[in-house]
Amino acid sequence: MSRNKDKHEGASGRQYRIMSDAERAAGKPGCWTALEVTGGVRALAPQLFQLTHLTELYLNDNSLQRLPPEISQLSALHTLDVSNNKLRSLPVELGDLIQLRELHLNNNYLRVLPYELGKLFHLQLLGLQGNPLSKEMLSIYNDSNGTAKLLSYMLDNLQGCGSLNHAIVKTELNRRLRDRYP
Repeated sequence: MSRNKDKHEGASGRQYRIMSDAERAAGKPGCWTALEVTGGVRALAPQLFQLTHLTELYLNDNSLQRLPPEISQLSALHTLDVSNNKLRSLPVELGDLIQLRELHLNNNYLRVLPYELGKLFHLQLLGLQGNPLSKEMLSIYNDSNGTAKLLSYMLDNLQGCGSLNHAIVKTELNRRLRDRYP
């Protein structure tokens, strides 16, 4: 625990700032942007998906076997960590979280990934270690610039995406990749 009484350290070592009594007394609205839920959780409460202001959600080190499609309601997320769970699949709606910059999926039971992840063109960090993914996906992912290449591969294989919409997303992804990896 930190010496500053307004800062607290979570189980993962991440530090959180808690509103002080003076801020609360002054009427400052509470709107925390990060939430950490760890410790053997097996299911997520529907109320979680009403916290649409969240930019960071840490659900790592639990016993989750699935993520509900309602995860897409957390559209402001920049970081999602579901590492060290029991996930066997991911909802296609995860691809709707287009603001994601970090997606940690390490140490689950994922054999496939939804092609909709290809729409996550802001994604900078994708953690896949410890999953029994196909050799094809792992070879792309383990290549230099593997995250970018895997996202491009997934977008190329995305079905049911209108050709104009697909072209727009693909163009934006390529532009961002060129900017990030000149």
